[in-house]
Amino acid sequence: MNYLCLVFGMRPQVLAESRFFRQYGRQGNWRWAEMPVSQEQTHGVALDTATGATYCTCPFRPRPCVHAQAFALVAQAVAAEVFAPCDELPAWLAIASGAKPTRRTSAPLAVPTFEEERINRAQRGLEDLEAWLDDGLRRGLATAASEDQHFYLTAATRLADASMRNLSRRLRTAGKAFVEHPDQPASLLATLADAAIAIQSFRRREHLSKAQRSDWETFLGFTQKKETVRLHGERLQDTWAIVGIAVEWLEASLRERRTWLLGAQSGRFALLLDYAFGAEGFPPALAAGALVQGELAFYPSAWPLRALPVEALSTVPGRQVRKLPGWSTFSEMAHTFARALTHQPWLAALPAVLQEVRLWRCAKGFGLADKEGYWVPLRNAEAVGWVLLAGSEGRPITVFGEWDGEQFEALSFVCAERFIHLYSICEPSSLEAASSD
Repeated sequence: MNYLCLVFGMRPQVLAESRFFRQYGRQGNWRWAEMPVSQEQTHGVALDTATGATYCTCPFRPRPCVHAQAFALVAQAVAAEVFAPCDELPAWLAIASGAKPTRRTSAPLAVPTFEEERINRAQRGLEDLEAWLDDGLRRGLATAASEDQHFYLTAATRLADASMRNLSRRLRTAGKAFVEHPDQPASLLATLADAAIAIQSFRRREHLSKAQRSDWETFLGFTQKKETVRLHGERLQDTWAIVGIAVEWLEASLRERRTWLLGAQSGRFALLLDYAFGAEGFPPALAAGALVQGELAFYPSAWPLRALPVEALSTVPGRQVRKLPGWSTFSEMAHTFARALTHQPWLAALPAVLQEVRLWRCAKGFGLADKEGYWVPLRNAEAVGWVLLAGSEGRPITVFGEWDGEQFEALSFVCAERFIHLYSICEPSSLEAASSD
């Protein structure tokens, strides 16, 4: 049972059962026990029978917390024999009570490393998030729809305080969208589901591979040093086609540029990410449609996509993208995305080249149709649909873009061996719209 769901709004009487506690002990006026909250973590709870003071090792700020209140009820209800007599207080209780330890420590306490401190912050943040999630599930989605934006902003701020800035940003954005459009909960539910997977992954982190742990850290917002990636990441030398570039506003003052490369020999996609804060600009961009040569180092991942140039990439003079290999049916793309998610559950989108597709327009907007007659909607602005329609002249085309499982965002297309980059066409209006928001 997940006891954390009983925190924040749950009455201590619900937890006031002896089966929720173990390792009962006593010394003097103190009574204490352990309260398991997961397979890997246990809270220590204590009661001073003389003063009624309680203590708990949990990180939650409201005091007395629900754990301590519940234990106080149990301590008063169970027989005294349940508490085993001890010669000394547990270390955590001795420190809290100000008692002098009866044993001398053999060595000074070790200063936690940066990695240990980061994990400790993540643990506190994820425990807080799980309590918030469980409380929301207990109250129901209908109640969540009545909350204002501050409800989600508060939870997102706690995540940012725990150094989980990526998850914090996603929750803040999804919460804002849900408050503005309560009839469209899909984005918020997807974010909460991803957060729940992150919580479970933290509990099983010792069983995760290095690649899986890296994906987990990236989802939360932990960063990796570029030099470490260049030294230890998987390296791949190839001739790379610059098949698409997109810029997205992540926040009011933060932009992300995604540059997609496709290896001519390896057939592998690589993603180069750049960020710009405030009024600062991006580093010089690679030319869409060009061919470059060089070696890339991939970030560790169970489905590796993001990479860094080991050294500056050199442009192949006089050569441009004329053709792109890819899938001829949407079912191939969907199956690959499903397989990718089994390896990397937080993968936001799959890079995909769709061959021999036609543009369709219906009441809901533009979309693409494959030779089997299946149709997927475009996420792009309507102007991009008209560019595709004009460029294809009604003929089948090859399109590159990002598939998120529901919509396809086209970034470039090839028709009659002519490469057209869509973002360069729509960039000014896109940035103007983002700035106005």
